[in-house]
Amino acid sequence: MRRLLSISLALAGIGLIGPAMAAEVDMSKLTCKEVGAMPAAKKIGVAMWVNGYVHGKAGNAMIDGDKAHANAEKVADYCKDNPGSTLPEALEALKS
Repeated sequence: MRRLLSISLALAGIGLIGPAMAAEVDMSKLTCKEVGAMPAAKKIGVAMWVNGYVHGKAGNAMIDGDKAHANAEKVADYCKDNPGSTLPEALEALKS
């Protein structure tokens, strides 16, 4: 059931953000300030990418929607205080 929910959320998100994220973005250089200035649809896309990136590095294909939401909020809080940080820097800071 969780797997079906994960797939459904991913497909819904792709449908919503596809047109909004038409331009290529180097996620390793994307700053917190740039993410903060994005429209909501792009922020959702970034959050989905971050979640997939973190789970992919860990070799884990499962997703916990509540935990993913809580982690996105942690990243958002960190980014408010550190607008010049890149997304990878924010993720690394929150990992420790």
